[in-house]
Amino acid sequence: MLNERQFALLDKLESQPVLLSVLARQTGVSARTILRDIDYLNFTLSGKARIQAAGNALYQLEIIDRKRYFTFLQRHDNDDRMLALLLIHPVISRAQLADALNLPDTWVAERLPRLKKRHTHAFSLRSRPGAGHYVAVDQDKRIILLANLFRKDPFIYPLAGINTVSFATLQVHSGQLTTWPDIAADYLVSTILAVYALRQQLVDTSPPNETESLKHCTESADIWLSPAILSVLSKRLDRLQQHANEMTPEYVTELLAASTTAGQPQIVDPQLVEDLTGHLMRCVAMPHWLSENRKGSMNNLKVAWPVAFDMSVKFINHLRKTMNFPLIDSDLTGIYFACALERHHHESTPVILLADQNAIATINKMAIEREVVNCRVIIVRTPDALSAISEELTPGLIINNSHYALDDSQGHVLTIRNIISAAGIDQIKDYLASAFIRQKLELFFPAEGYFHYRNAPGESWAQIVTAITAHLSNHTLMTATEALRICQREQEGENLIVNRIAIPHCWSEQPQPFRGYFITLETSLFVNGEEIRHVLMACASAANRQELKIFSFLASVLSSHSPEMIEKLEHYGGFIALLR
Repeated sequence: MLNERQFALLDKLESQPVLLSVLARQTGVSARTILRDIDYLNFTLSGKARIQAAGNALYQLEIIDRKRYFTFLQRHDNDDRMLALLLIHPVISRAQLADALNLPDTWVAERLPRLKKRHTHAFSLRSRPGAGHYVAVDQDKRIILLANLFRKDPFIYPLAGINTVSFATLQVHSGQLTTWPDIAADYLVSTILAVYALRQQLVDTSPPNETESLKHCTESADIWLSPAILSVLSKRLDRLQQHANEMTPEYVTELLAASTTAGQPQIVDPQLVEDLTGHLMRCVAMPHWLSENRKGSMNNLKVAWPVAFDMSVKFINHLRKTMNFPLIDSDLTGIYFACALERHHHESTPVILLADQNAIATINKMAIEREVVNCRVIIVRTPDALSAISEELTPGLIINNSHYALDDSQGHVLTIRNIISAAGIDQIKDYLASAFIRQKLELFFPAEGYFHYRNAPGESWAQIVTAITAHLSNHTLMTATEALRICQREQEGENLIVNRIAIPHCWSEQPQPFRGYFITLETSLFVNGEEIRHVLMACASAANRQELKIFSFLASVLSSHSPEMIEKLEHYGGFIALLR
């Protein structure tokens, strides 16, 4: 089993590379102990993930098989085993928990408060003097919570008569049930196991349901349940299916309309409605109160598509006010919005190919358009033709595939001779992704917005954001509306932080291009559990497709440097040099 320090190591290494010395300092052990932990973890994680050196004493976790990796972590997590015992027993003492888990009583005493805090949104863990501990939830939710655990690991608690053979039989027959079409077979199986584990506690007070199909399914796997318990199971599944039936495209369209705010791009289309409807149907048909995803799973989406992430946060928060059910895989909601943004900003980037040989030009045009997404290649034969077409449109890139010499006045020029190879295609991709940003850094990150904010050690993040936005607003670098939107966004949680630089942002209705104002802080502070050394206030137009790429560019560049390098930034010039 993994110990707490090893779990902490995986958490720290999952998001970005970390120095060996930093890992040792944060965990309170020597670097040699950390190296031994890494060797043990690599041996134990064989084939699922691997911790490897990333250069300059940096270490990073590479996840090879995400599903197997998270399953492995769950089976090494004694919290789930302890929670299963608490759910199955009406009340259980600390000594009984320690005995059942075969763990020291002191470990249980330490973990109980942490278990309560970890799942505070899902249930209330209480104590009864002289008796023990119990989970204070109603019968339906107890079934769901236990089903969540059995779905993670069907053998997390030994049930009489349940072995690999009977479990496989139950899977087969559950897959043949058609009464609840929106409930997946594995969720049906886990719910059956939960009801079977709780059969001594469940009570059916309403008229019984028809249960013939369930009876055949369970008895085929040698699971014997009374008619009353089968009725409880049937009614629980009926209610889940009924909730799924209520998730219609019309309902989702109303939710999207109610979640729309000023400064947000209008991206609602039939495909987005269809994606979200299917997602919400899965959420209500198979509620998952015990999250499978580890903290930080949405970081990549957050930094690459902050506009989509912000929309999903607003949508989810609005939904939670109207319905009481958990959203599984909430990062998927952000992905749906990101796809909708792509659909609504699908204009092709023009690339001019200056070529003097017809055959090579045609081959290269086909290769570029096939390999580079959203790219439209225009072939010209002479520099004069290039100048003429450049007056009609602004190319994202000019590829000089000829014998002519072009000067810098032509703009973004990449010289590649003859037939373009795979390496040349990669050059074009990289150039298109960031060239327009790198060449206009001072436009996107203006120097006049830089200043040093002398924050006091006890000053809160909300106070800091309010003071910085007020300063920028007073100097007419952002409007009062933009300042208000940034302050409101930072209060919603899930703040955008990339390698110790916080990026408070808003979506502006102003015609100006992207504006990012770099600010250094007097003292560091923690936001969302992450240390913040600097601030980048950003105002972006969500209607401009290129501006949305700036966030991905920032995430890529800032993450490529060590935290120590970020900490050393002391002024605007250093920040621009880092980006360039």
